[in-house]
Amino acid sequence: MKSFKLITTAILIVLGISSVKAQSTTQIDFGIKAGASFSTLKTGLDAVTDKSGKVGFNAGVFARIGKDFYFQPEINYVTFSDKYSFNANSYDAKFKLINVPLMGGYKIVNTEALIFRVSAGPDLYYNLKDPIAPEGSKYKDLTAGAVVNAGVDIGSLTLDARYSLGLSKFNEGLGQKSNIFSLGIGFKFQ
Repeated sequence: MKSFKLITTAILIVLGISSVKAQSTTQIDFGIKAGASFSTLKTGLDAVTDKSGKVGFNAGVFARIGKDFYFQPEINYVTFSDKYSFNANSYDAKFKLINVPLMGGYKIVNTEALIFRVSAGPDLYYNLKDPIAPEGSKYKDLTAGAVVNAGVDIGSLTLDARYSLGLSKFNEGLGQKSNIFSLGIGFKFQ
């Protein structure tokens, strides 16, 4: 039910942005994207060992508002998993999250056929599933971080490389923070 409400909200936001675009002189592009996520859960605890992240998936919608300097909000569905050992027990924590990055950016090269861009900003994650965790520890529903993105647009095709650094602890008991590197491809509607 949570997923349905969030997906419905995302669709309404995209429809709202397209309505505003039709009535505005400000440059507004919106699009869809998908890609792979590579994650690790960093921790300072020596008791957490044998850490290994697995490749996950991400998909979402974005809006890009502005010409050379721009604001880019997104809503993404992200999956990843992380294996680790704690007190001689093995855990395979699987995550399903809604990600909301709110980035400000600059288009270094800005032609109709080719755009090179960089962006950064805050990054929020909402946990849709309770992953397996050791007794007495639990993964939080909401975490915050920072994101850095570099991308290129070739016509309507978008390619992005992104690093998301967890600033708040995803699991207080284990001291884990999420670190996610993503590669994505998308299509922007102009």
